[in-house]
Parts: sequence; C-alpha cells; structure tokens
Amino acid sequence: MARRGENIRKRKDGRWEGRYIKGRKPDKKAVWGYVYGHTYTEVKKELTIRKNTLQTYTLSANSLTFSELSRTWESSISLGVKVSTAAHYHYTLQHYILPVLGGCRLQDLSEAVLEHGVLQIIAPQNQSHKALGHTMARECLTLVRRICRYAAHLHLMRPLEIQVKLPKTTPVQTKVLEKSEQQQVQCYVRRSPTTRKVGLLLMMQMGLRIGEVCGLQWGDFDLAAGVLSIRRTVKRVYIAAQKTKVLVQSPKTQSSVRQIPIPRSILQMLKQLHSDHKADDWFLSGNAQKPVEPRCYRKSLHGYLRQASVSAVRPHALRHTFATTCLQAKCNIKTLSELLGHASTDVTMKRYVHTCWEWKRSEMDRIFR
Repeated sequence: MARRGENIRKRKDGRWEGRYIKGRKPDKKAVWGYVYGHTYTEVKKELTIRKNTLQTYTLSANSLTFSELSRTWESSISLGVKVSTAAHYHYTLQHYILPVLGGCRLQDLSEAVLEHGVLQIIAPQNQSHKALGHTMARECLTLVRRICRYAAHLHLMRPLEIQVKLPKTTPVQTKVLEKSEQQQVQCYVRRSPTTRKVGLLLMMQMGLRIGEVCGLQWGDFDLAAGVLSIRRTVKRVYIAAQKTKVLVQSPKTQSSVRQIPIPRSILQMLKQLHSDHKADDWFLSGNAQKPVEPRCYRKSLHGYLRQASVSAVRPHALRHTFATTCLQAKCNIKTLSELLGHASTDVTMKRYVHTCWEWKRSEMDRIFR
C-alpha cells in the first residue's frame, strides 16, 4: 500500500507509478523522473535504486567542473584515436564547448542546463563566434554527450539524455569539372609535366585526397606493375592557441589503405619523372627531408587550374570529378567505392556522385527523342 510522501500512486490503467527528483533546472525547480510497474512493490524497489544511484552520483561529483572532466576524458581516449582526431576534439572543446560549459560543476548539471548550454554554443548571444552550421553543431552535441556518458560510467554523475534540435542542413553542390575542362587540365599537364602537376591528375583521374597526394613517396609507385599504394596522409592540425603542426599519419580510414591501378597516360609521365629519385623521397618535394603540406599544395593547384584556363574549384572537387566520371562510364559502384577508399558504397553514392550537364542532356535526348 502506498504511503504518504512516497510519491507512488496507482494509475487509472492499473499500473503503478513512482516519481523522484532527478535534477534541478537553472531556476532550482525540480526535474522529475518516473518509474512504472505492475505492482507497488516493484515500483518502490526500482524507485529506491534510482534514488540511491542519484545520491552516489551527487556525492562523487563533489566540485569537479566540466572543464576538468573534459581533460580527463581527452586523456582516456588519446591512445584509441589518431593524433589528428584528438587534436580536432581539443580544438572543438577549447573554441566552442568549454567557454560555455567549462565552469559548470558536475553536481549542478542536468538535462536543462546542458541543453541550454548547447544552444548557446550553437548560436551564441554574445557573438563570440558565428552561429554553427549543422555539421559543427552535431559534432559539439556529440562531444558533450560522450563526455557526459564517460562521467556517468565513472559514477561522477547520473546518466543524462540531452535533446537539442540542430540547425537544418544546407545542401552544398560540389562543382565537378566538365569533360572539356578535364581535357584542358590533361593537356596542360602533358605539355610540361612535373610531379606537382601530375599530382593534380592523381586526384582527378585516380581519386586521391589532397592529403594522400602530399603523403606519397616514390616507393609507393610500382612503375613496373603500374600500381600505386596509398599508405599515409599529411595533415595540419591544431595543438594549442594559435599553434598548429603538420602530421604524417595513416590514411583517413582502414579502407583508405588501398592499391590503385595507374592509367597509362599518367604512368608514362611518372616514368619520365622518376629518374634518380630514391624510394623514401617525397613525391611532391623531391627530397627525403619533409613532405609538401596540403595548405601549400592547395595554392599550387589553384595556380595550375588558372593556367589551364579552368575555373577554380576546391581540390576535393577533383576527387568528386573522378567519382562522377567513373559512374558515367558505367563503373561498378563497388569497384568505385574501393578505388576511393570508402568503407561502404553508401558514402560513394551520397557524397561523391554528381550529374554533369552532358549527362543530363544525353539522358533527356534518350528519353524524349
């Protein structure tokens, strides 16, 4: 039988309901949690467990702040992720999350506090940064959730369910080069080939990422077999306030470690350029000391496209061009996905396949003759 003050009652549908205070809003008003069961004893037992658990979380959290917790979490995941991934997490925390939530004590955190904080991160009222787009907003929300799950795992706070409506996605159509533009680029490179110019073709005709091109060494090219092995990538990452550094690391994903057949036209140019280069010489820089970093090579690519009389595009658009060209030529989607180094064909179809004007025209002519 329910007793006064237990916050347990029998509902009209015959079930029993118990409620307990699981947190406080910023104005100190109670946030209620609910437990349901078929019997009074069942609900009372579960309610006791919930209350005891809450008390444990509250006592353990003490005066620990979210900023201190985030540093502990960063240390805990550092060995399980790439240096560039850890650096990206650190940048996101320092620039977006901690200025808002860093000073909050764990014992004061609740769903309402965190949800309000995340909204402030996404669209700051003090204009500390521009309102975040969908992707960055999702990353911030995901990081906050992960850190809170980590704290709950350590019994520093109770599990929290954070629900925030993210900004709508803004579709961005990446420009791909038309066939005529691709021919202009190929003719430009053939007239006076250099390793840096050939790198442009490795992206446009073999689908390499700019970091993968920067990470190539001559030992990655098997000129006899006509095969290129992708083994590493180069990336500039954030390490501290106003400080970055260049990293050479394994490719983006496990699927990105791959071998790609080299087209005959590119293979001929590579054989001409190989000369006295050693296996550990960097392909773009021509020496063994250090690779060319993506930021510098990006400027070179823009200059080459301008000299080829092709409109400027982001380097990644060359990879998109390769994917779309292959699909137009009826390339098997599974094969294309492997050439691009994707973990699944879904990524290939959703992000890298675009229709060009010639393809639209040919399809319209085919359907409406």
